[in-house]
Order: sequence, then C-alpha cells, then structure tokens
Amino acid sequence: MLTLLVACIADSEPPASTPRSPDDEAADSGETLPGGGKPAHESDAVFDTTVVHSIDFDMDPASWADIQYNYPAEVWWPADFRFDGELVANVAVRAFGAGSQVAGKTPIKVSFDRNVPGQEFRSLEQLKLDGSTQDAGFLNDPLAAWVVRELDLPAARMSWATVSINGEPWGFYIVMEPIDDVFLRRWFDEDAGPLYGTWDWRYGQGLNPITWGGPLDWYVPQTSAETDGSDIVAAMTAVATASDDELAEVVEIEPFQRISTTRAMMGAIDMFAADGNNFYLYNHNGRITMIPWDMDADLGYPGYFVNAVEMGLEEPWLWSHARANPVTGATYSDPLYARTLASGWDLAGWVDTVTAGPLDWEMVDAQVVAFAATIGDAACDDNYHACSSHQRRIADLRMFLHTRLSRIAGTEVADCPAPSPLVFDSAGVPVVPDITYWGPGFVVNGEHACRGVYAGGTNALATTVLAGTLSGKVGLHDWVQSCPGPVVFSISQGATALWQSEPIGDYVDAVFFSVPVVAGVVTLSTTLQGGCSAAVWMGVEQ
Repeated sequence: MLTLLVACIADSEPPASTPRSPDDEAADSGETLPGGGKPAHESDAVFDTTVVHSIDFDMDPASWADIQYNYPAEVWWPADFRFDGELVANVAVRAFGAGSQVAGKTPIKVSFDRNVPGQEFRSLEQLKLDGSTQDAGFLNDPLAAWVVRELDLPAARMSWATVSINGEPWGFYIVMEPIDDVFLRRWFDEDAGPLYGTWDWRYGQGLNPITWGGPLDWYVPQTSAETDGSDIVAAMTAVATASDDELAEVVEIEPFQRISTTRAMMGAIDMFAADGNNFYLYNHNGRITMIPWDMDADLGYPGYFVNAVEMGLEEPWLWSHARANPVTGATYSDPLYARTLASGWDLAGWVDTVTAGPLDWEMVDAQVVAFAATIGDAACDDNYHACSSHQRRIADLRMFLHTRLSRIAGTEVADCPAPSPLVFDSAGVPVVPDITYWGPGFVVNGEHACRGVYAGGTNALATTVLAGTLSGKVGLHDWVQSCPGPVVFSISQGATALWQSEPIGDYVDAVFFSVPVVAGVVTLSTTLQGGCSAAVWMGVEQ
C-alpha cells in the first residue's frame, strides 16, 4: 500500500439592584445541574442551547433606529419585550459595547426593572443581546463560556435568538447572561461585595500598580455596593509586594489562574492575562476574584489565528496583538499569573484536567457540531453575516480546535498515525517540514483527514506506484486561504491523463477520486489562477 503522509499548515453603567425575593430563594433550592454545578434557576430555559429562541421588541421605529445608528449615545428607550412569546411590558432598551458596536447590528442591553422598579423576567433583571459582528460563526463566546462553566468556574450562560422589531425580522443574536447581582447570587450565593467592570477603552491595567489616576478611573462599580476601589489597590499592592500567605488573604488566586490558563489554552488574545481586557473583578467575601467576559476573541479569532495557535501557556500576553495600554502606553503583562507560576502552581496538572474534560478533542468537537446544527438555519438568515461566512467560520473553528489541542498535546489528538517526517515540495522532492507550526492533519470544510500531500500553489508532485487503483480526495485546506480562483486537480502517467477534477473552490467538501494506474511514476498536478497556499491531496493510497 502506498500512503502519502503530510505536514500541515496546519459597560460601564451600574445596573439598578433589587432586593432578593422569595422566588429567588426558591429557584436556588432546585436540583444541581451540570456545567458549573449550580442549582436550577428560573432563568435556565432562557439559556437553553438546544433551540433558537425568538425575541420581539414592540417599540417606536425611530427609537430603534437611534439604538442601531446612534449607538455611541447609548440612550435608553421604552419597549415591550417578548421572549418565545412571553411578554414583559415597558422594559428599557439601549445599545452597549465598544468595538462590537456597528450600524445596523449593535449589541442590545435590555433592563426589565429600569422603567418598572422590581420587575423581572424569569428572575433576571437584565439581558444582553450580542450581534456577534466579530464572529460570523456565533459560537466563540458560547463555546468558550461553556468550557469555563464545565470546569466549575464562573462564566455567563448564553443561547441564541432571532430578533424582530414590531414583528419584522431583524437579525440573529447571541443571548447573554449579564454579570450583575443576579449572577453573583447564583454563582457565589451572595452579592454583598463590589463588582467592577472596566471603562470602555480603558483596559490594560489588570492588577499592575496604578501609575495614572485612581482605581475608579479604571474600574467602574457595577452594583449598588458602595466602594472607593481601595480593595482593588490592596490586591495590586499584595501582588507586587506581599508574601504568598498575605496575597491569598486579599486575592482568590486559584480562580484567576484556572480561568486565565483555560482561556490561554483556547488561544484567547483579548483577555485578563493577555491584554488586560474583557473581565469583571468581584470582591468575594473580602478577596478579589475574576469573572471572564466577552470571549469572541478566543478560539482562533480571524486575523490572529497564528497568535492563537502558538500562544504559550506560561506568558500568554506575549501573543496578544493589543498589549499596549491605550491610556498609559505601557506594555501589558499579568503579574499575578507570572507570580502564581513562579510559586509552583501545577500548570501541567490543570492542562491535563482541562484536556480530559471540556477540551477533550472529541467532546469539544461534538459540542461545536451540536451547536452548529442548532443555529445553522437562523445564522444563515442573519442581516449582517452571509451564510457562507457563517459556514466557513464553523469549519475554521473545528480546525482551530484540532490544531491547537494537537499543539498542546504534542501529538495528533484525533485518531491519526504519527505525522510523517517528510513532505513533498513543488518539485516532488522530500523535505523536512516544520510540523510544530500548525500541527498534523488537514481540515477541508470542517472534515478532518490524517493523511495527504500539501500541494501549495500550482505544482506537480511525482510519486511511484504499483499497478492497481489509486484513490483519495482533493480539496482546499481550511483557514489559510489565498486562492484568487478555484483549483483544478489532475492525475497523469507520462502523456496519459487519468483524471481531472472540476474547478474546486474553498470551503467545499473534498472531492473523491479513484483511478486505475500501471506500475511507474504518477504525477499529481494542481493548477489555478495565481498562488494558493492550501491545495491538498488527502488520504491518497493504493
């Protein structure tokens, strides 16, 4: 048998707080659920990921237009809200966010108690709807948050909904649980301490000593708990100067480290330990802990795929494209992360826990497939992303996970043989590849293959065969695309053409071939209009 093996490219506004109700206490007494081990809550159905929900706003069209096109003003407007047909009258709606705000698909914040004090929906005081303009797959945030929660660490619950305005379809959104006092009571069984978010565009501080302004210039209180930010300063001082025991008195070290390492495993280039962004800090019984937020830049963010694939687990900030503090200009690093590792924290042990759990390749890939099946039709009808963009992003996500987890493991995570030490260049000459760069294996339109030949651009690969049948598949490798047009694959022996494909574009299923051959040299050729970085022959065998 002939087998050709491969090297592969391989808000800052504090919400109102309402007293804890008897219904809250009753909801918290329910049975324990998987994914964080939290008790059942009346809001669980809102975050059911097995269905696409429906949300309709009945409101003045001019008010909706202001939210969508005058979004920097973040003005609250009244509306009636329906979730899967259930009505909550006279809610308040506004835009929220920073870099995710775009005309026509800006994120939406819904407050149930702003206009009607004490009003709730399924024991929630607010909801957030993310247009996912930076992730055409609509999966990065929900999947990353699922991974964190499966490790019994705090993260928002999420689901999906089609949004309509006055009965007219508008777009497809991620439904997000806000980090607020309701969240705190559900996760921590109390909400007495201050909860801090970051001001828009004031990131990159983390727990580094403050060199500009004061703590409330960086961190804005999110609930009614009174604070001057001195607890944040105490945590910063302890990270810089205190003994390990003194540090543990003011900072919950383990959650910080577990969350940051888990997100580094997911290639998070825009998080607390990477650029000091996208998190909340909570004073939990006198100790500062961290809650992750806004994880759409985890899991292979478009444009920074290489950073995410290569991110080191000991100094993840070195791989962030946004390490410069936009206020002070300082280069960001996470002193708590570095100190925790220097104190002997078991990094390898936690990586093993995560990869044996929610980031086990088969488990997480199955979760991607299940999520994608749920949202596919609705995502394809979105008003912002094209259906093809959504489908490509799903394929890219599966490839990223396979590649990243293979790199972390140091071996192929799917059921593949060890990668070949050889790859064919454009002249058919074996060369030693850099197999550490992408990791072994190919993904074509989301389908993983172990064996193949990375053909590169227009070229002809030659190999010797026995008499019999040569078979395999051809296609374009996901993600690293620079093909200006479709690729044609062909097989020949001497002057005899044995097989030729139709023109094949990117993100289409691999095309099967099976041709009779005689003993001798067979030439595998690719042709296209210009250079292409991703033409592949997969699973070729005789």
